[in-house]
Amino acid sequence: MSVVWHFARPKIPGRALLISVLALTVPVAQTLWFGGPSDQPDALLWLLALIPAFLLAYYRGWRGASTALALGMVLLTGTNLIAVWLGHWPASWSMLLWVTVVLAAVALAAGWLSELLHRQRAAAERLALTDDLTGIWNRRRARMVLEQAFARSRGSDQGLAVVMFDIDRFKSFNDLQGHAAGDSRLRMFAETLSRTTRKPDLSARYGGEEFLSILCFCDEDGAVAFAERVRAEFFAAQADEAPLTVCAGIALYRRWLGSPNDLLIEADRALYEAKQAGRDCVRVFKTSEPERQAG
Repeated sequence: MSVVWHFARPKIPGRALLISVLALTVPVAQTLWFGGPSDQPDALLWLLALIPAFLLAYYRGWRGASTALALGMVLLTGTNLIAVWLGHWPASWSMLLWVTVVLAAVALAAGWLSELLHRQRAAAERLALTDDLTGIWNRRRARMVLEQAFARSRGSDQGLAVVMFDIDRFKSFNDLQGHAAGDSRLRMFAETLSRTTRKPDLSARYGGEEFLSILCFCDEDGAVAFAERVRAEFFAAQADEAPLTVCAGIALYRRWLGSPNDLLIEADRALYEAKQAGRDCVRVFKTSEPERQAG
């Protein structure tokens, strides 16, 4: 699903940009209004350009470090050329060259370190949000995404559907065929679900043989069509003589629902109705707005 990751890099805050601008303003002002970097202490003021390099590297990795480095180099070169043109004391070019080398080395090192840390953090959090057996998202990730989708629907009144799947008689199959066969069938269903789920949506293993799909911009007809397509493709993918079937319960967002948990409760109730109806079917939770408000 194309939503903001829990571990996505944060947006660059305004205070970080302000600090970066101030850090670059000091050496520029010193060069243009106070005679130019004619000695070592003045030239070292340009090391303040490392501040935006560190800040942008933290928030944007290589891209932030290279942006800060390019900006610092442009300001360093341009400002000193203007200072010479204005007739200030000649700059200490050897010192400026040394400062340039330091800026480049430190900025690139900060970018490399930030990129490494961000990747390690993303990998760790992705692992925490992925189901070990099937490789798709897990319950925690599904709850996070559902909260975001629910809030978005509440703000714009857009369609949102939750589909809860359950593999019929899985425990009996697992007992008879063995855990290896059961795990293989779970992975097969997860692959079918992932292949069928659209990019704007998300599917996850919710627990045991239950799976959950969150369908954005989706009405009842679309949710039912999705559930039936998943069931049909999973059935067709099984080559044995006793293929497992799947039942599904669907809940739809309505503006009077209090929380994302209400959707999950309704989807679970619809799933229970599907099981009571003999399994291998799809049921949609039905309620009317007046009944809901009266309750």
